[in-house]
Parts: sequence; structure tokens; C-alpha cells
Amino acid sequence: MANSKKHKKGYEACSGCGVCLLVCPLWRKTSSMSATRKGRARAMQGGATPEEIASSIDACLMCGSCGPACPEEISITEMNIEQRRRLNESRTKYPSWYPKSDKTISAAPHGPLRRSAILLAGECLSADPEATSRVIRLLGGDKKAALAHDDGRDIAADMEAGLPLNDKRIKSFIANISNADTLVVAEGLLHFALMEWLPRKKIKGLGEALMDSASLSKSLGPDDIYIIESRGYHSDFERLVKYYDRLRHETGCQMNLDLQRIAIPTGASSLQARHNIETAGCLDHARWIMKGRRVKRIVVEDLADVKVFQSISDVPVVHISGL
Repeated sequence: MANSKKHKKGYEACSGCGVCLLVCPLWRKTSSMSATRKGRARAMQGGATPEEIASSIDACLMCGSCGPACPEEISITEMNIEQRRRLNESRTKYPSWYPKSDKTISAAPHGPLRRSAILLAGECLSADPEATSRVIRLLGGDKKAALAHDDGRDIAADMEAGLPLNDKRIKSFIANISNADTLVVAEGLLHFALMEWLPRKKIKGLGEALMDSASLSKSLGPDDIYIIESRGYHSDFERLVKYYDRLRHETGCQMNLDLQRIAIPTGASSLQARHNIETAGCLDHARWIMKGRRVKRIVVEDLADVKVFQSISDVPVVHISGL
């Protein structure tokens, strides 16, 4: 989605190598090939329809980890969204965690914001006004940064679910953020779309934006594990892998990265997790990240991860804005 002019490979290109399994939280949880991206690709190569593999399509947490791991460079996140779109065309009943179709979000009445940075807080961060205020302050205060009146959370949710996107709705959303130099986007999945819709804008996640503007890296050390928000990270992997590798070397902190520098996800921001973090497997995924580690503090970029790590560890958990 980030580059609409580039030829995008689909499931036909899957060689079955299985590298994507190394980072797949569902493979880790279920040990079932049918729940994985490889399993779906091989099934469709054999003639399976989206309806026949619906449970696997619905199980995906859209963490984005398999994309940069794929040696065939398949556009996996887009392929997953497309498969949900095709599945939605034929079914009459949606999963309970799907976004509600009766919600309406209109363009903000205040007109386009004019700041060097605009924060698109998303559902989770917006629910914590104190954390939101801290982020704005760390981005330079009200003179340099502003909270978007319209953060596009409904667009991100519909995109994740494979539901139709309304062109008029997208245009109104973009119009309200078009005057910013930098968009700080807490909802990682929205990075893919914004990189395509606004290719000249700087799109940053909370981690990169705050570490850049507030020198928070001085607060990190070898006793910390820093949990990267996986969706935004994987959407711009080739650039961000260098950024976080440098941060890791400078601070000595541990990170939720494997040997391929793929971010091991909790899945806490997925639609399934917003419905129930336990059934989505988030607690199991967090235990996977923490296995064998000795740390005194857990620092997270995604506010949704706070609850997850607090549930599985006695170590203090801190959102990056609270460093």
C-alpha cells in the first residue's frame, strides 16, 4: 500500500519456505499451520476459496511481522486485507470483534490544523487524556503540535476488517491533517495508508517522534526492555530497522526484536484484542517476548501494551510518554 506503482506479489508467489512462521504469534500460540499466512497461501494455491479458510483469515492479528520477514517480498499485509475484503463479500454475519457499521464520524468542523506536528492519537491513546497531553507537550507544546480533531480511527478499523472505504470520508480526513509537516500516528496500521495517500509527509510512530523531539533515549538503559509498536515499525521496516538498531546500541536497552530485527508483537492493538486481549492471545505473546529476560522496567510505545504486560509481569510498565 505504501507504493501503489510497485508491482505487488500475491499468494501465488509464496514458495512455502516458512520464514514467516518464525515471527507469527498465531503459529507460536497454536502450532497449527492452518492459522498462518503460509498455510493460507498454500491453501489458496491449491484452489481454496476465502470462505473455506475463513477461520484462518479472521484469526490474523494484522501485526505486519510476516511482511518484512518474507524473502519473496510479498505484500502480505495488503494481501491479508484483500482476503478479508473478499470474504466479507460473501458472508452475512461478521465476527463479534468487527467494527460497528452504524458508527458515523464526520470531518472536524474546525478546519485544517496548522502545526508542524499533528498527533493522530487513535482509540487507545485518546482514552487517556493525561498521556495524550504528555505526548503533545513532548512534541513541543501547543505552539508546535496539536491533537487531530479527526484521527481516522474508523478508517483504520474498516481497513483492518476489510470493509469498504468511503472516498469522501478519506478526503475529509486528509483535509484536516494536510497542513502538518509531520504526522505522529499512534495507530500503526494507518501508517500504510497514509504513506500512500500523503507520500510527501513525514509519518512517524510515537516512539520515533518522541525519541527525536524530547531526547527520551537518555532515560533508557540496559535494565529496560523497549517494546516497539509492531504495525508502524513493519510498515516502514527498511528505514526504521536502522533507527531502532541505533537506539538499541546507544542506550543498551533490550527490545522485542528477533535476530531478523522483526518486532515480536503482542497484538494488543488488533480488533480482536480490543474485544478481548486474552482470547486474542496477547498475554501468551507478551510471555513469549519476556521469556528468559531479566529487566527492571518495561517501556512500551503502544498504550494498549501497558495492560498486557502488567497482566503477565511484576515489573513496572511505563508508556513512553511517562519516561
